[in-house]
Amino acid sequence: MRIEFVGGSTGQGGSPRLYQDEESGDFIVQGYVVNDPDDLKQMRIPPGETVVRVPASLFDHLPKDGTSGVS
Repeated sequence: MRIEFVGGSTGQGGSPRLYQDEESGDFIVQGYVVNDPDDLKQMRIPPGETVVRVPASLFDHLPKDGTSGVS
């Protein structure tokens, strides 16, 4: 499995960032951990999963044609 950097914005600690798994085509998002209890209780997060907050501008790096963003 090879993880390819797709794009990102400068922020503390290098976040947020968008990556793509070249094998599966899945996207991986690096962002800011959501810890606010009011936010978390509005979502149903299953065990083994987490949520992160990223600015909408990060998704400008997604491919426009629906195919792989990895070159």
